[in-house]
Amino acid sequence: MGKMEHQDRLISGLKAFTGSVPSAYANQREFFFTSLNSMSEDLINLKKETLSEACNKFKEKLDGGKVTDITITEFKALLEKLVPDRDFKRVCASMVGSNELIKSRISSLEPISLIEEERERAGKDPEAERHIKDTYVRLGFSELTMKVTASPDESTAEAVLAKAREEVKEYCCLYHVPLNEEDTLTPFSLLHVDAVIAASYRLLSDIRRAMSAGM
Repeated sequence: MGKMEHQDRLISGLKAFTGSVPSAYANQREFFFTSLNSMSEDLINLKKETLSEACNKFKEKLDGGKVTDITITEFKALLEKLVPDRDFKRVCASMVGSNELIKSRISSLEPISLIEEERERAGKDPEAERHIKDTYVRLGFSELTMKVTASPDESTAEAVLAKAREEVKEYCCLYHVPLNEEDTLTPFSLLHVDAVIAASYRLLSDIRRAMSAGM
């Protein structure tokens, strides 16, 4: 599956996640969790494709002797939203080295995934954690969690998850529109969606804990 297919699936997944719950699902929680898993897979694959494409283009310019200060600046701008901060700094430092060193550093890059940072709950990247926390607050998830803490029952959890999907719909409205074939989501947009999905996973975990504590 190619880059555009992953992108189309991700956009379709976002639209479905923020729409009506299909009758095949037992409740909001089941739909919420299943949708997050599906979107996560497409987003992670899309990030990998985007990073690979950017790195290959830069290496081609290196081999052709066509790298300029503008080329380097543009490449750094792409990487800053695609890779962990520590890896970004390593690549930036290597730009004064040989072409082979630069290509070696670039070839070792893996895209940052806020989703995986959230799901693993260990060794968190400080910058990733900042993005997730900021998005969690912007989406109003803190207030939603407090509602479940105050009333830890199924009906409250269902209402909170429905409200959370409404908040995601408004927050991600720019990514619901169909794109032209030549259009692609930017690294900034991918990071934005990544943070939304990671924050949604965190909300689901917080709701589970609140309900368990209230039993």
